[in-house]
Amino acid sequence: GNFAELLWPGIREIWGNTYSDYKSLYTQIYETVKSDRAFEKFQGVTGLPLAGVKDQGDSIPYVDPFQGFQKEMVNQTFALGSQVTREMYEDDQYNYINGIPKMLARSARQTEETIAWNVINNGFTTAASGGPTGADGIILFSNAHVLVAGGTYSNILTTAADLTQTSFEAMLQQIMDAVDDQQLKISLMPKVLCVPTGISIRAEKILTSDMVTGSNDNDKNVVRGKCSLVVSPWLTDADGWFVTTDCPNGLVWQNRRPISFDRDQHFDTETLKFKMSWRSQCSWVDPRGVFGTPGA
Repeated sequence: GNFAELLWPGIREIWGNTYSDYKSLYTQIYETVKSDRAFEKFQGVTGLPLAGVKDQGDSIPYVDPFQGFQKEMVNQTFALGSQVTREMYEDDQYNYINGIPKMLARSARQTEETIAWNVINNGFTTAASGGPTGADGIILFSNAHVLVAGGTYSNILTTAADLTQTSFEAMLQQIMDAVDDQQLKISLMPKVLCVPTGISIRAEKILTSDMVTGSNDNDKNVVRGKCSLVVSPWLTDADGWFVTTDCPNGLVWQNRRPISFDRDQHFDTETLKFKMSWRSQCSWVDPRGVFGTPGA
């Protein structure tokens, strides 16, 4: 009933399901790990603090490292299917039905992108409003992430700002000033600047221009090539922008079972069924893996 026109000759072209798609984007910002169980646990630990002065004759002070926060990632199953009558399959004049597996594959890829980028899209949503929280009980982007040994740290700009040369430089400085849970300096470096489509041209100018953008001075652009650029149409905040870092276990995509496709025929009705499914989970473990701002 949905495809009566496909039973008749005379249609010049079938359209609406052959658009070009983006290459995988989320894989450029997520660390992909394999899972072999229903859920995986990521356990945080600390190092040791700074050493102090020991006066002559005094005993050496002994301290213990701390057990840090624990992140649990439970794998979820994602699935989608479609079915047609045997008669529809037999009488289809344009081979449209044989394209259903390809359509399912496209839906799977788009679903992966959507759920992956929604981790960032929901990163500023407060816990009181239903925003997801991490191992430290804090939402992804916050100036109050908890240090295990005491204190807090931030992975958002001190003052929210649109993407400019100045704000990007401030973000890079904040990344390079990062500390661990004992407040020891860590060598954290930017990897990918993630922006929505609306500010993609501005981002490209900042990352590729030889001179400072938006300036009349002949200053060298010192942030040129500092990180790569990903323009994501799945980012929903028109002026929000984000920088991923080389922090281990930042944004994590966990694969339990890869995408698989299958087809079968119902014995009594002879209806043909197509399906695909996979199991995965995505979230963040260490918030130092991505810094961001919602824009001004």
